[in-house]
Parts: sequence; structure tokens; C-alpha cells
Amino acid sequence: MDKKVSKILIVDDKETNRTILRLVLSKADASYVILQADCGKAALEIVEREMPDIILLDVLMPDMDGYEVCQKLKAQEKYKSIPVLFITALDKTEDMNKCFSIGGADYIVKPINPEEVKARVKAHLSFKLAQEERIQITNLESVKNMVVTYNHNMNQPLMASITYLEILLAQTPAEDKRHKSLIKVKTELAKISEILKKIQALQELKRVDYVGQTQMIDL
Repeated sequence: MDKKVSKILIVDDKETNRTILRLVLSKADASYVILQADCGKAALEIVEREMPDIILLDVLMPDMDGYEVCQKLKAQEKYKSIPVLFITALDKTEDMNKCFSIGGADYIVKPINPEEVKARVKAHLSFKLAQEERIQITNLESVKNMVVTYNHNMNQPLMASITYLEILLAQTPAEDKRHKSLIKVKTELAKISEILKKIQALQELKRVDYVGQTQMIDL
């Protein structure tokens, strides 16, 4: 499975701070896509457009501070799962508590320790990816269970119908006008039966690499 490319949004009104974080993260993993915003409004626009995987957010910014940015993001269901890491010079306990109370995932005090930033970003990205994979597996299991149920509910009456048609055909002379109609119905039911067999073959799906997911959706 191809490695997922992670988008990281850095939000800070100071260009120097953004540059330092960009360099630190680029050295940590060259595959990171680094996005930058110099204010809260720009950050919200980028989130809407790019859907980053993680946000490094300063608190003290003009117009809209980091607290408000985080609150606006966490108020929308589609952005709730994006981890927000506050990176700020504020180091009082009440500041940390406020960040966590509004939905922040972590808190890093400036001046930053590059190794700490790299480690925490990596940890939160890994956790987010694990959550997404768990949701995918759960959704796939739901689809699988639904298919098993439909397959069971359809297969039994279908087989009974085909057997009944075979009996009727055996009792209906070829010259009877109903004979062609019975053959046509039996042919269509046989096609449905073949589809059900293919679906049944897809029920044993591998949980990790989702073998058969596309084929199941197509069917």
C-alpha cells in the first residue's frame, strides 16, 4: 500500500517562525506537504480548500487568535478529526488548559525544540491515520455484513424459484406458448444466481488491504 502523503498547515503571523517550522518538518520527512498561513482567516480558507492532516497553530495573532481559529474548526464536524497542535510562547498552566479545553490535541512552548516538534507531529499523524483506517475497516465490515444478509435472504427463495421453474418446464410441452416465457424467466434468474455466487466469493475479505472492495461496490 502506498504511503499516505501528509499535509501540514503552519499558522503563525511571524514569517520567521513559519520558516523555522517548515525547515524542521521538511528535514523530518521530505514527503510532507507544508502549507502556511499568516493569520486566522487565511488558515480557515486553506483548511476548507486543502483539508490538512494536522495544524500547527500559534495563539497570539492579530484579528483572530489561535483560540478562535481552533474553536471555529472544532465547531464543524468535517474538521473535528484534524489534530491542532498549539505552538506558542504562552507557558502558563491556564494557557495550556484553555488550549486543551477547546479541542487542542497538543501544546508546544516556544522556543521550539526541533526534535520534540518532529516527534509530536509524527505521533499525531500516525494516530490520525490509525483512526482513519479503523473507520474504513468498520465501514467495510458493515458493507460485508449487509451483503451476507442480502445474499442469504435472496439466495434461498431464488433457488426455490429456479427449482419450481424447472418443474414447470418439465411439465410444459415445447409447443405451449408459456414454454418460451418460462425459459426466459429461468435464464434471468440464473444470471442473478451467478451474481450472488460472485458476491459470496467476496465475503472473505482481508481486513488490512481491503481486497475485493472495488469488486463488491461494482456488484
